[in-house]
Amino acid sequence: METLWQDLRYAVRTLRKKPAFTLVAVFTIALGIGAITTNFSALNAMLFSPFSFPTTERLAILWEKNPEVGIRRGSVAPGNFKDWRDQNQTFADMIAIDRKYFDFMEGDTPERFLGYQVSAGFFDALQTKPLYGRTFTADEVRPGNEQLIVLSHKLWKKRFSSDPAIINQTLTVNGKSFTIIGVMPETFNFPFNGGELWSPIIFDDKLLANRNNHYLQVIGLLKEGAALEQAQADLNAIAARAAQGFPETNSGRSVSVLTITQDFTRGVRVAAPAMFGSVAFVLLIACANIANLLLVRGAARQKEMAIRLAMGASRWRLFRQLLTESLLLAILGGAIGLLLSLWGIEALARGIPEEYSKFIPGWQNLGINGAVFSFTLIASVVTGLLFGILPALQATKPDLNTTLKETGKGSSVKATRNLARSTLIVAEVALSLVLLIGAGLMMRTFLNLMQGNYGFDPTNVLKMRVALSTDNYQKPEQRLNFYNQLLERIEALPGVVSAAAINNVPMGGSNNSSSAYRIGQIVYAQNQRPTIRYRVVTPNYFAAMRLQLKEGRIFTAQDRSDTPQVVLVNEIFATQFFPNRSPIGEQINIGGEQTKEIIGVTRNVMSEDMDEFIEPEAYVPFTQDVRFALDVVVRTTNEPGAVTAAIRNEVAQLDKQLPLFEVKTMNQMIAERISPKRLMTFMLAVFACIALLLAAVGIYAVMSYSVAQRTHEIGIRMALGAQAANIFRLVVGHGILLTGIGLIVGLTGAFAMTRALSVFLYGVTATDAVTFAGLTLLLALIALAACYIPARRATKVDPMVALRYE
Repeated sequence: METLWQDLRYAVRTLRKKPAFTLVAVFTIALGIGAITTNFSALNAMLFSPFSFPTTERLAILWEKNPEVGIRRGSVAPGNFKDWRDQNQTFADMIAIDRKYFDFMEGDTPERFLGYQVSAGFFDALQTKPLYGRTFTADEVRPGNEQLIVLSHKLWKKRFSSDPAIINQTLTVNGKSFTIIGVMPETFNFPFNGGELWSPIIFDDKLLANRNNHYLQVIGLLKEGAALEQAQADLNAIAARAAQGFPETNSGRSVSVLTITQDFTRGVRVAAPAMFGSVAFVLLIACANIANLLLVRGAARQKEMAIRLAMGASRWRLFRQLLTESLLLAILGGAIGLLLSLWGIEALARGIPEEYSKFIPGWQNLGINGAVFSFTLIASVVTGLLFGILPALQATKPDLNTTLKETGKGSSVKATRNLARSTLIVAEVALSLVLLIGAGLMMRTFLNLMQGNYGFDPTNVLKMRVALSTDNYQKPEQRLNFYNQLLERIEALPGVVSAAAINNVPMGGSNNSSSAYRIGQIVYAQNQRPTIRYRVVTPNYFAAMRLQLKEGRIFTAQDRSDTPQVVLVNEIFATQFFPNRSPIGEQINIGGEQTKEIIGVTRNVMSEDMDEFIEPEAYVPFTQDVRFALDVVVRTTNEPGAVTAAIRNEVAQLDKQLPLFEVKTMNQMIAERISPKRLMTFMLAVFACIALLLAAVGIYAVMSYSVAQRTHEIGIRMALGAQAANIFRLVVGHGILLTGIGLIVGLTGAFAMTRALSVFLYGVTATDAVTFAGLTLLLALIALAACYIPARRATKVDPMVALRYE
C-alpha cells in the first residue's frame, strides 16, 4: 500500500509539471467517458432495467401467432385467453388487459382519458401497492362490480389536485357512477400506452366463448421455478387442441411467449448495437489519442527511464509507475466525463416529446444511479489500461547503452514507437470514417423525412378524435347524421378550407387491419389470408389531406349503404395483388363482409414507423361502414390550432357531453413519430464531430512530433540542396500515407457497420455512394489540413540550427 501511495504522489507531481499535457489528456478522456456514460444511462434505463416490479423476472407477455399470414404478435381472443388461463400448468396467474377510453362528465367541459380494463390479479401479479386506497380484489372482478376505478398519480394530480380524500368518492364516467378506490404511485405506468386509470374487466360466459375478436393483451406470472421454454411448450399444446376443436377460428394459431423485458424493449434492442458501438468508437479514438500523447511523452522521458533502470529500478516498478499515471488521468477524465454526462442525459431526455416518450419503458428512469456510476468507474479504469499499457511497455524497455549517450536517434525502439504511433493514427482515421458515414446516412434519412414525402400534405392540418357513446348512438343513422352535421359545421367556420374524418389517421400510432378473404379471383384459405390495413373515410378525406388519386375515382355522396359496396386501394396493394394490370373493377372481400368493387387507386402513405415498408391499404366509405369513433381532420388557411376552440363549441352544440380529445396538428404528430430518428441522428452527429476533432488533433500531434524528431535529418537534406517544396512533400506525404491506409480500413468497416443502420434508414441505402465518397473526401481534406501546419514548419527549418539539433 505504501508503494501505491508513492506511485500516486509521484504521478500527481509529474502531471502537475506538464499542465498543458494533463489538461488535453483529461479533457479528451472526459469526452469519451461522457459520451459512453450518457449512452449507458439510456440503455440501462430502457434495456437492462426498464421495470422495477419485484416479479419482473417471472412476468411474460403472451401473444397469438400465425406465421403463415404474418401474425407474430397478435392480440388475443377472449376464448383463447380462457383456454390458456384454465388449462396451463406453468403460470401462477394470467391477466387480460384491454385499452378503453373513460369520459369524465363532471363540470361543464367533458374530458376523455385513456385507461385500461384489467382482469383480477393485475396489481398482485406486478406486486405493486397503491399510494392511497386499495386495488381490486378477486371477488370484486365479477359482473356488477365493474364500476371501480384506480387512478394514476398523474391523473390524480392533474384532475383532482392531489387530494387524498378522493378515495371512495364517486364520479360520473361513461354515463355511469364509478367509485375511486385507489391512487397508484408516481412511478407506476403499465402498460406503456399512456394509460391514466384502471378498472376491472368483466368476462361473462358469452364473451369468453368469443374466438373471432382479437383485442386483449395478456400477461402471465410464471410459477416459481418454471422456465420460459416450459411455458411456451405448455401453451403451444393448449393452442394445438384449440386448433383441432375450433378449426374455423384457430387453425394455424399458436402462442408466442416472451419475457416482459424482451417484449417491451424490442425496439431499443434494434438501435442499441449501433448507438453503443458509436460511443465505443469515440472512446477508442480518445484512447488512441492519449496513447499517442503518452508515446511522445515517453520518448521525451527515455533518458529518465534509462537512468532509473541503470540505478537498479526494475522494469515492473517503472511500468507500474507509468500505468498509475495513466490510471490517474483516466479517473480524472472519468470524473469530468460523469459531469458532462449529466448535461448529455438532460439533453437526451428533452430529445423526445413527452407525448411520445411515455410509450417508452424506462424512459422516466434516465439519470445517474448506482449502476451508471459503477459503469463509469469501470469504464475509466479500462480506458486507462487501454491507452496506458502500450506507452508504458515502450517507455520501460530502452536500449541503455544507446539512450545514455548524447546521440541516440536511430534506435530500433524509436522505430517501434513510430510504428505504434502510426498504427494508432490509422485506427483513429478508420474509426472516425465509420462514425462519419453512419452519421451521414442518418442525416440524409432525417432530411428525407423532413422533406415531407409522406404521401399527403400535413401543412395546416388539425387532427382531433371524436368517439360517440354506444348508448346514445346505437343506430348507424344516428352516427352518420352526427358526423355529417359536425363536418358541415366545421367547414362553415372562418379559416377552414375543408374537413373530413377517418377511423385512424396516418402517423397516429393505431393500426386497424382486417384479413382479406378474397382478392380478385383468389379465395384464401383461413390460415393464409393476407392482412390489409383498413381505413374508413368520409368522401372529402382525400381533398382535406391532399392525398393524390392515381387512378379511378374517389367516393361520392352516391356511395351509400344501399348502393354497391366500393373500395379504394393504395399503390402497393395494386402492384402486390394485381401486378402488370389495373385493379379497377376487381372484386375483393375484406373482414368477412360482402364483396366490394375497387373503384380507384391512391398514392401510398408513409408507414407508421416512418420507414420504407409500406403496407397494403384499403379505404371504404363511412356511409358503408359507420363507426362510433373517428379522427376528424381539418385543413385551414393559417395556424390550425386557432380553430380548436370554435370546433369544440360546434361539438358541444351537437352533444354537450361529448369530449374532444387527442387534439394535435399533423405536423406535431409527425414530429413525435420522427423524434427517435432525430435523436439518434443528433447523437451520431455529435459523436462523429468529436471523433473528427480527435482524429484531426491526433494527426496534427503525430506529424508535429515527427517533424521535431526529424529536424536533424531535415537540416541535412536542406544543406544538401533540398528545396522547401521537397520537404513539404516529404512531411505531407507521410501524413497522406497514414490517412490513406486509415480511409481504406474505415471504408471496409463502414460497409459492414452501416448495414446495422439499414432498419433506421429512409430514402437512402446503407451503401449510398454519395455519402461514402463525400465524407471520405471530407475526412481526407481535414487530415490534409492537420498535416499542413507541421509541414509548413518543417520548410522553415534553418539548416545551421538543425545540424546542431539533438
